[in-house]
Amino acid sequence: MRINRLPGRSATASALRRVSVFALALRGAFVLAAATLSAQSPRMVPAETLLDRSVLRALDEELSGVAAKDHVGRLAQMHRVPASPGFHEAIAYVMERATAAGLSEIHVETFPGDGTTWFGTLHGNRGWQVESGWLDEIQPQPRRIISYDDVRLAVADNSESADVTVELVDVGAGTQRSDYAGKDVRGKLVLCDATPSACHRQAVEELGAAGLVSYNSNQVSAWWRDDQDLIRWGHLDAHGRKNAFAIMISVREARALQQRLARGERITLHAVVRARNDDTIDYETLVATIPGADPAAGDIVFSCHLDHEKPGANDNASGCAANLEIARTLKTLIGTKRIPPPVRTIRFIWPSEMTGTIAYLSTYPEIAARIRAAVHLDMVGADPFITKSVLHVTRSPWSIATVTDDVEEVFGRYVIDGAMRAAGEGDMTRAIRSRGGSKDAFWADITPYESGSDHWIYQEGGFAIPSIYLRDHPDIYIHTTGDLADNIEPTKIKRSAFIAAASGYYLATMPDHGASLMRLSYANAHGRLAEDGRRAAAMAANPAHVEDAANIVAEGVLREQRRLGTLARFAIGGSGVATAGSGTRPTGELEAGLADTGKAILMTFMPRAEAEQLARAGFHRPSADTRIPVRNPAVKGPLAPTGDWLREKAGAASVSLAIARVPNSDDVTYEIVNFIDGRRSVSDIRNAVSAEFEPLELKAVAEYLDLLASAGAVSFKR
Repeated sequence: MRINRLPGRSATASALRRVSVFALALRGAFVLAAATLSAQSPRMVPAETLLDRSVLRALDEELSGVAAKDHVGRLAQMHRVPASPGFHEAIAYVMERATAAGLSEIHVETFPGDGTTWFGTLHGNRGWQVESGWLDEIQPQPRRIISYDDVRLAVADNSESADVTVELVDVGAGTQRSDYAGKDVRGKLVLCDATPSACHRQAVEELGAAGLVSYNSNQVSAWWRDDQDLIRWGHLDAHGRKNAFAIMISVREARALQQRLARGERITLHAVVRARNDDTIDYETLVATIPGADPAAGDIVFSCHLDHEKPGANDNASGCAANLEIARTLKTLIGTKRIPPPVRTIRFIWPSEMTGTIAYLSTYPEIAARIRAAVHLDMVGADPFITKSVLHVTRSPWSIATVTDDVEEVFGRYVIDGAMRAAGEGDMTRAIRSRGGSKDAFWADITPYESGSDHWIYQEGGFAIPSIYLRDHPDIYIHTTGDLADNIEPTKIKRSAFIAAASGYYLATMPDHGASLMRLSYANAHGRLAEDGRRAAAMAANPAHVEDAANIVAEGVLREQRRLGTLARFAIGGSGVATAGSGTRPTGELEAGLADTGKAILMTFMPRAEAEQLARAGFHRPSADTRIPVRNPAVKGPLAPTGDWLREKAGAASVSLAIARVPNSDDVTYEIVNFIDGRRSVSDIRNAVSAEFEPLELKAVAEYLDLLASAGAVSFKR
């Protein structure tokens, strides 16, 4: 047998040497591995599953917040009223810069600015020219109060020429007959607080006043009227034929005049306006493109609205400047082959707000049909420490729930998170910032749908174009003399432009045919359902509202299932969305997973049997009104009860509707119409809109749809 012997001294030393060599080698391997790991790029984040890290880096390196702010400074020098010489000047500037950037198919579309032409369901404005205007006090204290030379906002839009020396009468708000009780305003100037067009109808058109002196203030916020020296942009009826004029003054000036009038002073003013409405001036919309490799794949649109008063820096020179800088950046990076060329054509549009957009889409339905998505920028550059603004990455309305929400959210969080890590930890790896700009965290969030700009047109059911919408709100200087280029912060406008550029470019290229987007959308869907669940839980705390709470969850599930289905809209070259081959579950399985989540949420506040019954019904509830409305395809555009189109067709009946008196009526009725698809019943539509906003009476929804039917906007299936 073999006998094991203990090693001798020399053998032991040899073994120890071998162990030491191994330990050193192992330690070296660990050191090398650690060094290799430290040299590697940081771990992948969700945005980098949509666009390669090199593409995101290229966008960051090329976009210039300083250049965008310079564009804001130039545009803010122009009084950009729609269909006016100032707007034409702004169009010429953007066209010059678009040409210098090397964009293709640069041209200007024109539409009548005669005040009578309909663009879809919106009435176009009249063209307008203004040369000068001023307001002087003649008696008892001769002085200059305000001049158009100093403040472009001094003359309200669509005013007509005048030269009057008359007394001033204070009427408070000036919109109700009671405001004029015991006051003779005929032939005099009326000092009023309300929107000039509303006051004009009472004071001038009904009671014969010579004109208005308005101190109508900026939009209501927590800081409303804190700054009493601001002067607001005023408007008379943009398609009216009875306009006189309005001079705009500050709240401080108005209060001083009111106090003097209250003491019994007779104040005589001299008002001069040199302006005229001109029906021969056209609307203008500038269009340019970066051609895509596959014309059949459709277009992605970058949009803004170019019109506004001087200065109008954040609203909306900032959005138009960002649009211009995005166009230059994408063209440069594609031209230098730093990023792949787009498959889809990228179209850039600079219209006047809403009317210019609907004019373009309704005039060119073949272009509207090619647009797969729009990226709209309206107020994207304000320094939050000056304006109190938060940049909102805004989701689509429920009626058009789309994966574009996930695209903007992923890139929005990329910028928000990168800025936070940079500000809090000094980690600049993904910090989007401008040279010389702020290093602060990014005051931004992801918010539900809200109307207020051209995305309202794109996403309207007649066009149904998914839209990414970036907006600042609040801005304490919106629509006033305080909306200055000095308020624009280079890093802020660059971050906004980056979110928009990355989102639009991704949709124009779809590098992995949507496989990563499907995964992200499915994950985000559960987050949105959790938001619905929190709302539902609060509502279900009152036993009387459990049904409405269940409706929120049910419609939330249906919304997210529809959203996954919209991936097909963005398929390129018939490739569709990658499924089993890429490890992604088929869409049907994902929809079933969402249903399971919805059922689980329902069971937290209602009996299991009822939750399971609703889930088995596909989250559809029984219909009390089974009629199915169908939209008239010839009627495109919003159909609010207070809108021009419905008021003209239905008269006073439109504004007296019960639905017109609910909170947020314009958005509620917008969604009622958007949910008309030829399959949903009146009850289905009521349920969907109630879940999105607040519970609605079925009778009010039915009454509104009946009125739309009588106006010819919808019909009912027989």
